[in-house]
Amino acid sequence: MATLWTGGKIYTMAEVGETVEAVLVKDGKIVATGSVDSLSPHATSIHDLQGNVMYPGFVDSHLHIIGYGEKLKHIDVSNVTNKDELLSIIGERMKSASRDEWVIAIGLNETQFDKPIFPTLMEIDALGEAHLIIKRSCHHLILANSKALAFAGITNETPSPKGGIIEKVEGQLTGVLKDTALYMIVNNMPHITPSYIEDALKKAVASLLSFGLVGGHSEDLSYYGPPMQPIQAFRKVIDAQQSFKVHLLQHHTVFEEVAKMRETSSPYMEFGAMKIFIDGAFGGRTAALRKPYCDEPNNSGMLVHSMEQLKYYVQLARQHGQTVAVHAIGDLAIETILAVFKDYPPPQGQVDRVIHCSLVDDDILAQLASLPVAVDMQPQFVQGEFQAELARLGEQRALGLHPLKSLLERGLIVAGGSDAPIEVPNPLHGIYAAVTRRNFGETHNGYNAHEKITRHEAVHLYTIGAAQIIGQDHFRGKIEEGYTADFTIFEEDLLSIDIEKLPHVKVVYTVVDGRIVYANRCEG
Repeated sequence: MATLWTGGKIYTMAEVGETVEAVLVKDGKIVATGSVDSLSPHATSIHDLQGNVMYPGFVDSHLHIIGYGEKLKHIDVSNVTNKDELLSIIGERMKSASRDEWVIAIGLNETQFDKPIFPTLMEIDALGEAHLIIKRSCHHLILANSKALAFAGITNETPSPKGGIIEKVEGQLTGVLKDTALYMIVNNMPHITPSYIEDALKKAVASLLSFGLVGGHSEDLSYYGPPMQPIQAFRKVIDAQQSFKVHLLQHHTVFEEVAKMRETSSPYMEFGAMKIFIDGAFGGRTAALRKPYCDEPNNSGMLVHSMEQLKYYVQLARQHGQTVAVHAIGDLAIETILAVFKDYPPPQGQVDRVIHCSLVDDDILAQLASLPVAVDMQPQFVQGEFQAELARLGEQRALGLHPLKSLLERGLIVAGGSDAPIEVPNPLHGIYAAVTRRNFGETHNGYNAHEKITRHEAVHLYTIGAAQIIGQDHFRGKIEEGYTADFTIFEEDLLSIDIEKLPHVKVVYTVVDGRIVYANRCEG
């Protein structure tokens, strides 16, 4: 059975603006592209695109799928604009919560407030008697009420763990936990059961498919109990549905444990690079900088690991023939891990991955270009907190914030993602941000406008780029003979529609292995 897809514009992404009239698909693969006349004799059925526009299947190159599902399950406070509103929304939920329940709010961004300050521990304690966790939008900082702190045994005397901060003022807990300190609570909450994980995963996948995503590179294996627990959830949901393709990064803390399990990959779920956090984030001023923060002259952020630890982890990955993917935001963090990569390169033909790569200069760009390294960017990061980051870094240093064009000009492989639940995992939002470098509704020329890229380059991030970064660009990311029949089909042409309308273009179909796995409307 061979199906001919035709009747609309079909972008191959092989070259700028390249289109074909028809695509012949059989057994989940593209067997030919060309004209309708040449291919129709070989088709047993025809799928009429009815004027819609087809692209290779979009992939989010960096997100946390289960974490995104949790955001869909819990209280989303990402649009809250003042502290009183935050306390009111959470307070309403706390009123109906039992004493043993866990109330979780996700997406706090105090830089949107008139006064950018967090609620005090006293203020959140007054909301109710349930356990309460408020996750900042960066997910590198949480606010925990006294009951949640007590659950983890955190007192005024508890020292901060390595790579994290238990914040105290005059020796008293504030409820703020940063980086590894927050794992003392969030990795041990009792409601993280197999059924909870599976429900979050199902909700996430349904949402991702509606955004036109055929797959995602996710890091979830160290946050939900023993790694076998999330792995089994992926097996039950992803392998069973066969509607979404997941590439799983493996946190260094569970890397060896997963290796001993001898888990095998499938067409819909595969195991990828070792994941290491090098530093924190700008939001909590824990991103590691060469020079101090402008608004905290005694603080340069922090490196999560020593150089010796980083060398150990990278060598461990190499012993297993594996690449490494690192969270590195500050310039010192990027510089530090690149030095390790230089001494311990990946297997021939493979590339390591720098995720975020948020603050660069010409020296760092040159180092990146000299190594077998790819960059995993989140274009939406330029939107949310640029002004706050500018205040923390200063105008000169901020010229290197959230690069894109600079990376592409140096020939680096660059993929695009959302880091959901931090950003909305709609690739159209990322494309808009990459092209305009401004928030929706704004009219200026863009934050660091010198880093704007073309629409073709932006779509490339979510198609070919997402395949290149995991070495699969020989069979994914393009519409070409021999490639997987993964397609994202929109109502409009992303490369020509008015740019302000682009984020609102509707997905018509999401297609995986030639099968429609999401339809926004009935055919015909």
